[in-house]
Amino acid sequence: MPSRKAEQIIKVLRDEIVSGTRAPGSRLPTYDALMEQFGVTRPTVARVVAALRDEGLVTSHGERSLFVSDTLPHHNRYLWVTSEQPGSSEWTNFLATFLELIERGETGLSGEVTALIGVDGRENNPAYQKLCEVIEQGSAAGLFLMSSSTMFLLPVLQQAGLPRAAIWAALPHSGLLQLDFAGLIDRAAERLIEHGERIAVLSPHAPNLAEAQQRLLARGLSRQDLLPLHVGPVGCEHVTQLLFDRADRPDALFITDDNLVEPVLEGLKLAKVTPGRDVYVLSHCNWPRPYGADAGIEHIGFDVREILSVAADCMRAQRAGETEPVRRVGARFREELLSSRVSVAPATPAEIA
Repeated sequence: MPSRKAEQIIKVLRDEIVSGTRAPGSRLPTYDALMEQFGVTRPTVARVVAALRDEGLVTSHGERSLFVSDTLPHHNRYLWVTSEQPGSSEWTNFLATFLELIERGETGLSGEVTALIGVDGRENNPAYQKLCEVIEQGSAAGLFLMSSSTMFLLPVLQQAGLPRAAIWAALPHSGLLQLDFAGLIDRAAERLIEHGERIAVLSPHAPNLAEAQQRLLARGLSRQDLLPLHVGPVGCEHVTQLLFDRADRPDALFITDDNLVEPVLEGLKLAKVTPGRDVYVLSHCNWPRPYGADAGIEHIGFDVREILSVAADCMRAQRAGETEPVRRVGARFREELLSSRVSVAPATPAEIA
């Protein structure tokens, strides 16, 4: 562990590098010069250099050649932060899509994205410790925060600091990336009316179910031909089977949450109904992971790569002086996915400063 004196020197040099006072690629003082400047011993300087090297701020070639790194993590490194854990009841396909793209390096961003999972605010939580460390050091261009009640209460996020974008709902001192779910439902209703005369809607969320009913009725569907069902993943396959075992079964089906797709497909299989042939099925999805695409289901959803791109642009707006910028991402059908994605350029030293 660095001594208290070493920590003070690390902070001084880090601040100079992050602010751009010491430009990327510029030469730093030698060990001897640093010893004289700060009045410390060689082992202390060695601890300082090792710490700055671990942060990716400096490179060294012997004791006489210290340089600021050409590319700083502060310029092209982002953290994606969630309080949820894979396998928990709160872990969704939405979160899984983000994590998969990050692990595969397919975010579409020009820079590195590191996932911090299960951040809960406890001092012995490694992910939370890492988040605190990055915020204290300012060693990232920004934070992608998945909104939750736990995230809202994290002590380290209660003050302004690194640029950050909350995805879905507002968080303290953050820009906000909203998903236009009302628009998704409206566009889905238009497509469903084109494909069916008797339409069923399956949703685990009462507000989305009510919104879908309203949009379908507004487009001329009669109440007797609308079958709204408030269901969750557990037992959904049996509800689906019963829905299609009846004589007046629907000829179009809307799934408002892709966490229902697997049980719905199982229920259709039990009812001996084939999507795309016996019934038109439209489901919400998280691009580029549409569940059931190979089973005859059509999809409308939000492109996670676009979400990250727009959220990163939201952070750039913060660095430019916009206090709490708000951006919105719309829903897309497959044929509307961006053919060429706009990469978000790394933040420049001037923007970071």
